[in-house]
Amino acid sequence: MRSTSALIALPFLEAFAGRSTGLMAATPSASGVGAMTTAAGMPKRLIFLPMGYGVNAENWFPSAKQQGTDYELPPLVQGFQDLKSDISFVQNLECARIPHPHAGTANFLTCFAGGASRKDYDYTNTVSCDQLAAEVLGKSTRFDHLSIGNPGRVDGHGGMASYDHDGKPVGVHRTMTDLYTSLFSAGGQEANARARLARDESSLDALLSDAKKLNRQVSIEDRDRVDEYFTSLRNIERRLAKAQDWEDTPFPDAPFALSEIEESKYDIELVFDMMIAAMKTDSTRVMSYMMPTQAVIPSRGMNPHRMSHQGSGAYDPKSPKVHQARDIALSNFVSGFLRKMKETKDADGSSLLDNSLVAYGSCLRQGHAVSSGPLILAGHGGGGIKQGQNLVCDNKSTPLANLWLSMIRHVGVPQDTFANSTGVIKELGFS
Repeated sequence: MRSTSALIALPFLEAFAGRSTGLMAATPSASGVGAMTTAAGMPKRLIFLPMGYGVNAENWFPSAKQQGTDYELPPLVQGFQDLKSDISFVQNLECARIPHPHAGTANFLTCFAGGASRKDYDYTNTVSCDQLAAEVLGKSTRFDHLSIGNPGRVDGHGGMASYDHDGKPVGVHRTMTDLYTSLFSAGGQEANARARLARDESSLDALLSDAKKLNRQVSIEDRDRVDEYFTSLRNIERRLAKAQDWEDTPFPDAPFALSEIEESKYDIELVFDMMIAAMKTDSTRVMSYMMPTQAVIPSRGMNPHRMSHQGSGAYDPKSPKVHQARDIALSNFVSGFLRKMKETKDADGSSLLDNSLVAYGSCLRQGHAVSSGPLILAGHGGGGIKQGQNLVCDNKSTPLANLWLSMIRHVGVPQDTFANSTGVIKELGFS
């Protein structure tokens, strides 16, 4: 929907479902590759949520003795309790070992050993799995892919997530206003968007008359979807107007109290809401968001790197250690995002989570160990996925690349191999 001063993508409506979208199931050379859409024509989506460092391993991973669907969630991931049927923990996946430990998570989505200089930690990389997916799924969307970072220093050594075929980092949206401007063009420039938000103006104002006309032409169900979408967009704008003042403000030196951790001034939840809006409008089907661990606990006394070397220790529910509190906060943000995806309906009545695959984790366990990094796979990928598991892969050196190959093939990417993969993970329903 367009006016002279604004351009707003509409949500995918029931009225569009019967029309040709230009989409078709992939018919590539790779055998067994899935389709880009569900049987009902809903788009499949891939979302990657890497975090820059490892976790408090002793209290994050489910017990390897409780394999299958009958397992208990450890203390630091209790936020996923009501989502157990929608997620799986995948253990014993190993990323390619990099030459220098401080290259960190640079190869999380590439699984490429590469080369690094011990002098300056320069890292030679190759293409990431999200970019291979973007080349296929991006043909039908406004954006091939959205790569989202965070303001200030990237969390984690070599903490960029997405890389092109030349091994160069893909440009990221580093501020919330920049992301908003790209998704919901309010004049095309971030400065214009900031000015409009400062005046408490909505990019929807110039489109209200057209929106009313649209409501008269669509079904009651579609009308509800449009109203829900516009309401969520207004809420995003109001919160962004308040939050944008913080974007260029340095983090405080004093640590936040545990009770205030989720009130981080870099609003992770707001970014997630914009990602959901992007899915509603089918603006993109591939997104990568480097989770800002330092923004969760901006403490001089316990920085993320130091936390990464304190990945063990007893858990006290009344007073969890700071690095444990960081893991709880991140889990709560991600589980909240999944919950909203589950509540948000596609045009056929299925949910965004039904038709998406979401990977949350790191190639680091704790310290700089690359064996069995934390990994949660969420969503049902449009069907065929066996969720609800604590899957401990039999081979302790199962490549992480096997999961990335499984995911991109499931949504129609014609790949027989990826990086050092040895096959797909059949236990999760991939083929």
